[in-house]
Amino acid sequence: MTAQRTAGSDAGQHVARRLDRRISCRARIRRAEERDAPAIAEMANALALLTTGKPGQMTADLARHDLIGDRRLGCLVADRDGEAIGYALWSAAYETAFATRGIYVSDLYVRPAQRRGGVGHALMRALARVCRAEGGRYIWWAVSPENPTAQRFYDSLGAISDPVDARAVIDVHFQALLEDQV
Repeated sequence: MTAQRTAGSDAGQHVARRLDRRISCRARIRRAEERDAPAIAEMANALALLTTGKPGQMTADLARHDLIGDRRLGCLVADRDGEAIGYALWSAAYETAFATRGIYVSDLYVRPAQRRGGVGHALMRALARVCRAEGGRYIWWAVSPENPTAQRFYDSLGAISDPVDARAVIDVHFQALLEDQV
């Protein structure tokens, strides 16, 4: 049985290193480093507020440990002149219907002042390259129906919309499930 590769495997790291170059949006897309943790935490909290209406709980220490330091996840940063202006967080995925590997993008965020300049497109292109290096053929993500700007952006990439009723078990409900109390 072959061990399944993860988002942080050698092939993905090799591609991410190759991505460490200037692109048309004048940003450099690169693997997140420990020094990026405060900026990633700030952007993750801004994304949480945008998508949930509630303040995020990400800290620099959590970003350093959970997002950057966990080989099961991948995190790219869009860097312009030494400042992190966007990031993408992903994990490995598998789609049995198509019998293929891919990646699930849980976060894609570009600072508001940097939007509409190609940074989001560059991050998605970098994710596609990482995915291909991992043997994958698709990228999957979710977008809020109340975010038409993001929907138009994703449409511009050629994304297809797949109506899904997404669910999550979290906090007390997760604990109840864990303890077989549901």
